[in-house]
Amino acid sequence: MSATPLITTVIPTYRRPHLLRRAIRSVLDQSYPHFKICVYDNASEDETAEVVNNLARQDPRIHYHCHPNNIGAQDNFIFGLSRTETPYVHLLSDDDFLLPSFFAQATSALDNNPDAAFFSGGMLSANTDGGVRALLRYGPETDQAYRPPKLFQLLASYTRTWTSAIFRRVALEALGGLKKETSYSFSIDLLLRSATRFEAVLSDAPVAVFTVHAGSSSVAEAKEAFESLLTLRFFESVNAAVDSALRDNIVTAKDALAMKALFRTTMERTLFRGALGMIARQELHLSLGASKLLAEVFNRRAKARIIRLAAMDNRIGLLSRFTLRNIRAARKLWFLNRAATHNSHYSDLVRRRLLELA
Repeated sequence: MSATPLITTVIPTYRRPHLLRRAIRSVLDQSYPHFKICVYDNASEDETAEVVNNLARQDPRIHYHCHPNNIGAQDNFIFGLSRTETPYVHLLSDDDFLLPSFFAQATSALDNNPDAAFFSGGMLSANTDGGVRALLRYGPETDQAYRPPKLFQLLASYTRTWTSAIFRRVALEALGGLKKETSYSFSIDLLLRSATRFEAVLSDAPVAVFTVHAGSSSVAEAKEAFESLLTLRFFESVNAAVDSALRDNIVTAKDALAMKALFRTTMERTLFRGALGMIARQELHLSLGASKLLAEVFNRRAKARIIRLAAMDNRIGLLSRFTLRNIRAARKLWFLNRAATHNSHYSDLVRRRLLELA
């Protein structure tokens, strides 16, 4: 065990002691041992402290800090990141967990590519029972380093969090760290801003598991997450990062235009699909907010009109919402059945991992 850790895993937490224990244990049994774990407790006032301290008595690489008051999830991540001093940084939500070879794969890739700002591996999205819903892939040409604009193109077309990524601390400092104003998008914002300026190594080999459950932010706070997109601060932050890369001659003017166009298309798609989802949830004011943005900011008036029709308080709106709910239910059932068939191997892998961490 190294006296000088090279990786800091930052784990903010709030009232999830048993899931937190699993997350910590998934780091402790990494085949690469040169790390420390810093847990930042948002004043849970439950058995969280006891769980962490019991593990820390067995392994001195674990460190615990408890805030006197709940400062919120974003501020807790920002606080934890600001206190890191190791060359590498890993950010882990307390309900997710890692596969054993993650740190070894990441450090090897970064050692072999000294200009790379981060490594991002394959991430499995799984239910609480270990059933894998998806493996987020980058494509056929992985396990290699990419630079902007290609790196941005690979990352911008779909969302992914930082669970399966390890960053060089100096790169994060050069970016200015996390942006609280981007709210629920701040993990994706960090990855995309990185992808406008730096090189990175991407791999499809699974290294981490993102857990989908009733209490996860992706499920429990879907309304708040979509509402934060309507501020456009995430959109503006990434576009500003592209402009900065252009000014610093990291990308050409042609590249910058293509990057912005791709991100714009991605945002349009996210707003449109999200608005339909909000309609199905009866959050009509949020869907109308998205409709206004699509019409006025993105000039997608046809899509905006579809949303407005579905949100109307008349027979057309009622029928549209009924149809949307049925389509969503059928699509979810189809997706889950397809995932069960196509991802059975990965489900077995995740379930074995859950047993190891129990």
